[in-house]
Amino acid sequence: MSLSSPFARRAVFSTVLLAASNLSSATAFGAEPAQPDSSCPKPSKSPDAPCVPDKLSGPRRALSVTASFIPGLVVHGSGHFVAGQTRTGFVLLGAEGVGLGLAIGGLAGTAATGATRRFIAPMVLGLVAGGALLVIPALADIYGLLAPKGGTGSPPKVMPWIETQLGIAYVYDPNFAYRFFLTPGVDFRARSFRFSASGFYALDDTNSRSRAAMAYRFFGPGPRGMPVANDGSFLDLEFALTHHDYASNDFSVTTGELNLSGRLDLVRVGPTLKGSFAELGFGIAYAAHSYANLDTEVSDLLTPRFAFGMYLGHSGYPRGEISAYYDHRHDGFAGGLKTRGLGSGIAGHFGLAGRIYASPQWGFAFDATAGSAFVGQASLLFRSGGNP
Repeated sequence: MSLSSPFARRAVFSTVLLAASNLSSATAFGAEPAQPDSSCPKPSKSPDAPCVPDKLSGPRRALSVTASFIPGLVVHGSGHFVAGQTRTGFVLLGAEGVGLGLAIGGLAGTAATGATRRFIAPMVLGLVAGGALLVIPALADIYGLLAPKGGTGSPPKVMPWIETQLGIAYVYDPNFAYRFFLTPGVDFRARSFRFSASGFYALDDTNSRSRAAMAYRFFGPGPRGMPVANDGSFLDLEFALTHHDYASNDFSVTTGELNLSGRLDLVRVGPTLKGSFAELGFGIAYAAHSYANLDTEVSDLLTPRFAFGMYLGHSGYPRGEISAYYDHRHDGFAGGLKTRGLGSGIAGHFGLAGRIYASPQWGFAFDATAGSAFVGQASLLFRSGGNP
């Protein structure tokens, strides 16, 4: 997607800043205890703690769970309405309405402008943001009715100062010879800053992808020495450089990108959603494609992303998180979603990722994505510092 015109670039930055403002506002609002629904009893231990209503039992529970699917997948919040959690139901329904408006506006704008490079950037951002607000409330409605009282888990409020990973990835792409990769990585945190390095290095081909990133966290969990976060919500601004060398194919790609991404713990939306979270990110990137004949082509792309996830475990071990996500970027191994018809490759890719720690130091991570290629990755994790 093009960002070549000044108008498109201004539109992208306006959309990103608006998203950041909305997320920050939601966070500021959420800093206060979530307001309980009328059916939620007052907590006895601490008046400042979010009220978690008792789970329904019997026919009404079955009816509310059913309503979260039918008609909940079309009318988001239906399950919470049946369960008597009307405030949460209205928030989920309202989010769906906003998402529907953004999606329709993005499609209409794309059709009206003929998908021209001058205007496509804000249309894509609107479509992805609209998709997030159509998908996440539907999953949240189901989660709120099926999750145990108190949620599936609690977020870490202090991050480790260093976290390393070493893994193996399998990539199935019929257009390339590679299949297996070694995938090392490290995150180093110093107060509000994070420095990261990671890579994919082929074991059966001459192909390698190296990435270095630096990020600043405006708010959210940080390493020891920083104020302890209220929950897992955060907002990050990240700059990254990636070099992907297709040596056996005689070309390489170098990409510079800027991403603004955030997470919102959904207990701030409603007490039944404790233990779940939503993520939304927007970004822009420029890629230089270099070929063996020394020709270089420069292209631009958008990197929006959204996810819905849940924490696993409240205390002790094992403990971690799992999330399902959509990533619009096309420059990775998964690429764009391959479908039948003219729309093939336009959308990004979908994935499922998670990390589980079996002890304060050792854990396991996985990531499975599907686009024009299939990518599966499993990694051993080690961390030091922080409070799980």
